Amino acid sequence: MKLRSFKLWLNIVTIIALAVLIFVSRHQIVDAFEKLVDLNYFWLLMIIPLQIGNYTSVAKYYQTYLRGLGEDIKFSPLFKLALELNFVNNVFPSGGVSGFGYIGMRLKDEGISTSKATLTQVMRHTLTFLSFIVYMLVALLVLSLFGNASRFMVLVSSSIISLILVATALVVFVISSASRARKFVAFLPRAINKVARIILRGRLPRINIERIDHLVSQLHEDYLVIHRDWRLLRRPFFWTLMMNLTELLTINVVYFAFGQTVNFGAIIIAYAVANIAGLVAVLPGGFGVYEGLMTAVLTGSGIPKALALSATLVYRVLNMSIFLPVGFVLYQIGLRGRKNEPRPNL
Repeated sequence: MKLRSFKLWLNIVTIIALAVLIFVSRHQIVDAFEKLVDLNYFWLLMIIPLQIGNYTSVAKYYQTYLRGLGEDIKFSPLFKLALELNFVNNVFPSGGVSGFGYIGMRLKDEGISTSKATLTQVMRHTLTFLSFIVYMLVALLVLSLFGNASRFMVLVSSSIISLILVATALVVFVISSASRARKFVAFLPRAINKVARIILRGRLPRINIERIDHLVSQLHEDYLVIHRDWRLLRRPFFWTLMMNLTELLTINVVYFAFGQTVNFGAIIIAYAVANIAGLVAVLPGGFGVYEGLMTAVLTGSGIPKALALSATLVYRVLNMSIFLPVGFVLYQIGLRGRKNEPRPNL
């Protein structure tokens, strides 16, 4: 009964979050669809195979990374998981944090421990942002050869590269030591427990500190497997490169649909800026922040503001309109298909 009640409330929250996403982006949706009349539909249809390639890359990342940890999972459930995670991360305003909890729940059905699922997601974000460095260097080269590598673009690129390197070093520094990782996350459950005691009037805390401590220990042990042989990251890193490439090509074909050819280097830098900013966005899907920053960077590279904004809106709205419904259906199937397990006490 408790499990059914939990699922019911989860579905209600999901529907509300989806409604909020549509509401906050309603003007962008209307503007985007008004512009579709004059666009080249061949290039717009190319969004579908490119995005299928994107979700394939996500699934292959999970498959190759987990294989390095000694886990062998078929491609099909991971492809579905990639679509589900896209829905979860876009609908729930958490800067991608929702995905950590959801992937832990879904991979548990495949026999994967919570620690391995967590590390898999941590490394996905880490490798994805490291791949931005590769693309940033390509962007500066392309801008220098075929465009204008202005001081603004160089400053943006160097700032992003520095930020990624510092953040990556911090992640490695924390999880490379069990004691540091434990101290790093220790304040979270304690702070939540204090609030919970006030709200629940002294009842038992919702966050189990001992279980969190055990999870951190397992996370560190799984990290050591990778640390002993960094070559295990070669294939996962390749697939994160492919994730970003398919997304960049998707943006590019939208410009083709407008009958315009823009500098690919500018698209790379704008895409990187928008994605990093999306981590701290409050609204679902990063709406407002994502479009604003991408348009600003593209305009700074010499692309007309009206074109940059229109192309960004069409890219975002079409991408979500096509694949979020698919993710929602798979998300519902995934929840209903889970075994009647007790709700996690984390």
